Amino acid sequence: MIDRNGRIVFGALLVLVLILTVSAIAEFQYGIELFDYPLLSFLLFAGVAVVAPQLYLAMTDDHVPPRSRIQFAAVTTAVFAIVFAGIADGVRSLLIAAIGTCALFGLISYEVLIGYRSTGDESPTRAP
Repeated sequence: MIDRNGRIVFGALLVLVLILTVSAIAEFQYGIELFDYPLLSFLLFAGVAVVAPQLYLAMTDDHVPPRSRIQFAAVTTAVFAIVFAGIADGVRSLLIAAIGTCALFGLISYEVLIGYRSTGDESPTRAP
């Protein structure tokens, strides 16, 4: 039996497969290819397949710390951004690279905030 985490990730991958199937049908019927739109392709692959399930599990899962799920989502988004920015050209490439950069910047900000909060919880003892 697949556990809850596996079902969520598998469900996201199933949605991605359905999107790719609809894309293949649209390409065959209308000549519209998904990879002609690299920004949409990036958002579908990175967002649907990786980021959405990881952020959902970060909010709802008690077994794995949310910090590791957020780190995985941000780094994977940056990696997908590098790949798709190489495929795209012009402004689309810059926009995809900016999304990947913002994901890493958001991760760094999140880590700094978590570190700040953890040091703020420790109150130094004062001598009387």
